[in-house]
Amino acid sequence: MPQTLTFPGDAAPGLPTIGLTVPDDWTPLAAPGAVLATGKTVEPGTFRPNVVVAITRFTAGYALQTAIDEVTARVEALPGVVEGGREAQEVLGRDGYRIEFSYPDERVGTLMQGVRIVVVENGPVADLVQITATATGSQALSLWGELREIQSSAVTTV
Repeated sequence: MPQTLTFPGDAAPGLPTIGLTVPDDWTPLAAPGAVLATGKTVEPGTFRPNVVVAITRFTAGYALQTAIDEVTARVEALPGVVEGGREAQEVLGRDGYRIEFSYPDERVGTLMQGVRIVVVENGPVADLVQITATATGSQALSLWGELREIQSSAVTTV
């Protein structure tokens, strides 16, 4: 007998709801693959510092260590990457991970990124939430604390 599967539904629960608290000079952005994104208001033609939230769905039991290994391998593979630090860190009220790094970009010079990840178990699935902050090297000198605060503000209802 045919069955109807729905999203969200029992077999495919909805994605975690994510919230960010941002300063007044930050606005929502649309970013490919993102469920939520925001950028600082800047002069036209200037790189826009941003924070992007992406969610990737896996089967239940997906391990945080697997995500850590995959993210750090991608970071370490970037040509010219310089790591700024990595550590276990609470993300969305759960055990998570943080890595920060910079690398050369032919369009803007140096890009600085900070990635925070966490796995959110949700019934038959596990959702990997990745919160990525990005700025140019020169912007990071004055904005990195603000970008970290936005990342730290992330909350979820799942």
